[in-house]
Amino acid sequence: MRTFLALSSLILCCAFPLSAGAACHPLPGADAVWAKSNLRWVFVGELHGSNETPEAFGDLVCDALLHGKQVTVAMELPSSEQSDLQNILTAKNLPVAEAQLLQQSFWRDGIDGRSSTAMLRLLLRLRQLHGAYPNLKVLAFDDPYSGNNQARDVALAGALLKSEKANPDNLILILTGNAHGMFAPVFGYDPAAMYIPAAQRLSLEVTDRGGVSWSEIGDACGPMKGGVGGKMLPRGIYLDPTLAPFGKVDGVLSLGVPLTPAEPAAPDAVPVPLCKSNYLREHAAPITP
Repeated sequence: MRTFLALSSLILCCAFPLSAGAACHPLPGADAVWAKSNLRWVFVGELHGSNETPEAFGDLVCDALLHGKQVTVAMELPSSEQSDLQNILTAKNLPVAEAQLLQQSFWRDGIDGRSSTAMLRLLLRLRQLHGAYPNLKVLAFDDPYSGNNQARDVALAGALLKSEKANPDNLILILTGNAHGMFAPVFGYDPAAMYIPAAQRLSLEVTDRGGVSWSEIGDACGPMKGGVGGKMLPRGIYLDPTLAPFGKVDGVLSLGVPLTPAEPAAPDAVPVPLCKSNYLREHAAPITP
């Protein structure tokens, strides 16, 4: 309990020292995104499990708000957690709301990077932004995985389309795994972005300079070297499809730095036994980028 209460206190006292606007770190190239008058959905496709992408995504949300956009933040988290996510934004008693979220099975058992300390920091940052922009909304748009990738991406897209109908004036900023944001078949199925109207959609693939992410691959989990890679671009948004390392997208969000791993946020998170034993065996010593 002390671990995540301390995290909340750190975020609340230091991340926004002056105002919500003062905490924005502008992303070069974002103005070209906001200039698209018909834009309704922006996919930001990441490699789960880094500290850097949720931080950059938070800057993107902040910048959109400063540009006068009505924003819904869509996160690839279970739809069953919608009320808990909303509670993080609005609850008077944040420690209780945070504890309730971290007791959900996805946060206690999730080990693929989506239930990380960085994702929790992003939610706490959205809480701060919500204080200045009370119309800011958050959406959990993932459904339970049934083993069928195609069905899952259809469900992801359905949740995004439903949210747009409920809030027709909102720009939906979507943080998701990079494959879901591509608009050509990948891994043998049609990603979620292919079901979103092309004229109102923009997809960015997050690139980095290598490093280490907290990932789950097969029976292994924990800090893993690699990253997505890409050209060595400075931090910013580049609307050039040729810059994407793989898949069909509109451009990239370059972090400009190596990834660092974001471990699970719940203090009692316990990976499945095989994954945990493999992690302990393979990562006896810390990995550094």
